[in-house]
Amino acid sequence: MYTACLNLEGKKVTIVGGGKVAYRKAVALENEKCDLHIIAPSFIEAFKSLGPEVNLVYKCYEEGDCANSFLVVAATDDYETNQAVGAFCKRANKLCNVVDNKELSSFIVPSSFKRGDLMIAVSTGGASPSLAALIKKELEEKYDASYVELMDVHRRLRVKVLQQVQDEMEKKKILNHLATLNLEELKTYEKSHFGC
Repeated sequence: MYTACLNLEGKKVTIVGGGKVAYRKAVALENEKCDLHIIAPSFIEAFKSLGPEVNLVYKCYEEGDCANSFLVVAATDDYETNQAVGAFCKRANKLCNVVDNKELSSFIVPSSFKRGDLMIAVSTGGASPSLAALIKKELEEKYDASYVELMDVHRRLRVKVLQQVQDEMEKKKILNHLATLNLEELKTYEKSHFGC
């Protein structure tokens, strides 16, 4: 497996399914600024909490429904439907995650969380999703909400260092040093070196 983060902005993403698993996938994708379509004959109540930009398509899946999609998730509770989605995507060379079939999937989704620009993902390659979830929970406690602000300061400092320091070795040295500082130390560095 090759690990990658996908930029889905503006791309069509289709989820097939209207239950709890499909809803979890929809919540994870809703903030990715993609053109999100969800196909199912019916949806659980939770889908009403999704934003108006999410397109709920009330119908049974038919082959070709995801022909124009960049990425597809098959998340129904019907094995045959999931198989049909996965088989179509395989033939059409579409990125597809079939939630109950790793072999038909072209990718798996790790257990992950975000703290601003920081994203931490854990995968066991499908061997034990429960273990991945447990490790994720431990990491969520360690990398708490304070990392949102930490990442904001890191982003600002990186831009300033890249713009204002000419020597490549010095840039690398400064950026490596900044990675070792806590939030208060970063703020102090920013104020003393860039007057902010």
